[in-house]
Amino acid sequence: MTLKLGHKLRIGLLGASKIAPTAVIHPALAVPRVKVTGVAARDPARGQAFADAHGIETCHPSYASLVAAEDVDLVYCALPVSHHAVWTIKALEAGKHVLCEKPFAMNLAEATRMQDAAKANQRRVIEAFHYSHHPAFQRCLSWVESGLIGPITRLQGQFNVSIPIDGVEIRSIAALGGGAMMDLGCYPLHWVQALMGGPPTSVTATGVLTDTGVDQSIAAQLQFSSGAVAEITTDMGPAATLQARLSIQGELGSIEFVNPLAPHLGASLRAKVGGQVHEAEISSLSTYAYQLSDVADALFAGAALVNEGERVLQQQATLDSVYAAAGFAQLRESTFP
Repeated sequence: MTLKLGHKLRIGLLGASKIAPTAVIHPALAVPRVKVTGVAARDPARGQAFADAHGIETCHPSYASLVAAEDVDLVYCALPVSHHAVWTIKALEAGKHVLCEKPFAMNLAEATRMQDAAKANQRRVIEAFHYSHHPAFQRCLSWVESGLIGPITRLQGQFNVSIPIDGVEIRSIAALGGGAMMDLGCYPLHWVQALMGGPPTSVTATGVLTDTGVDQSIAAQLQFSSGAVAEITTDMGPAATLQARLSIQGELGSIEFVNPLAPHLGASLRAKVGGQVHEAEISSLSTYAYQLSDVADALFAGAALVNEGERVLQQQATLDSVYAAAGFAQLRESTFP
């Protein structure tokens, strides 16, 4: 279903989540074609307080009420990962498009069911890898695709940040889809697959579990058919310091990208080829605003987006492979019947 021109894209928030203001509510103010019309929370009182705080017209009494609402075109799903599949599928079956937070699902089987539901109901389901919509990452990608640094030989991606591992914070709870690779490492994994144009041919990995049973850190090596190798590291332990970096080595030169995750908050992107240095300008508009604008454009025009379809399944399959290679396959088990 393509939305009618002249109308607004009406968004319902599934979950009164911490990320929703940054990812949708504030960016919607910069995208005239978009309006947040409703929110639903597990605790209706908390949902109403959230709606009041952010000027949202309707607080729905349940998730089911929101996905059925007539004034919602797109559901933004920011529930715990363990709940993505069931509520994304319910929203698609209710005739809604879905922007689903990363990581998309607990495992490839869930992701496939979500994609099948989108096809069956002729709706769109998009994974919210916001960084990829920003001009900075698009410039990095264009440098690689143009052959500026020659064929890629090695990539290194890292995202570390300390997260409370207390059994209360959802990212420390295995049953909710927590873990460093799920919440943090999925980004560098996505970066390198975007740059390589597809998934690796083999994966090796090691990791450390927390006392709560999720992965505190994982280091993975991805081998691609071209011979290129990618090294991915992620750590959410108490000693981890904030770090988001991407290094790309080619036969002719290299690219260094500091903070590809959220370049609008401060970043640098440089390519070195021979004696020349190419430096990209960094837009201060948020990655989330670019994402929301692109999603609205695509739904009004019917154009494809990079973070849907096969790309989503490739990301989920590789994520599963990393966990299996580290010996943590049990963390990707589904509770969705």
